[in-house]
Amino acid sequence: MTLFRPGDLAVYPTYGVGKIQSIESRSMGESKIDCYVVSILSDNSKVFVPIDTAEQMGLRTLITSDVAGQVYECFKKHNPDLLKMNWNKRYRSLQDKMKTGRVEDVAGVISDLMFLKKKKGLSYGEERLLNDAQEILATELSITENVPKDDVLARIRESF
Repeated sequence: MTLFRPGDLAVYPTYGVGKIQSIESRSMGESKIDCYVVSILSDNSKVFVPIDTAEQMGLRTLITSDVAGQVYECFKKHNPDLLKMNWNKRYRSLQDKMKTGRVEDVAGVISDLMFLKKKKGLSYGEERLLNDAQEILATELSITENVPKDDVLARIRESF
């Protein structure tokens, strides 16, 4: 189990990269739970993540530079079965992938949605999911690779 300290950067599924602001005790009914207070970098929102379940909820450290190079390889794969699904089932499936928080899954969602976009177009929700996934991945990669986020976004888009 990874223990975070205030000032550490972490990735939280569907929200992206955040900074651990503090550790606070929060009242939940009659009990108190220690939580990480995570300030999400993209929109400065705050998320409270119980320390005891943080790992199960997907809170993780940023990827290393070794893994960052491998992420772009994930763009070469896509799931052609998505073309056979209706948009609602497809959207739920891709959302579930995003909720894992794994960098490979986020990259896979981008790859799948870019494939769909070329083949048949995206619904409004899918387009929004694509933008969110790109934002989350680009933020993490820009920090890991120490390059501007716009450069990472351009590299992601050029991969397709």
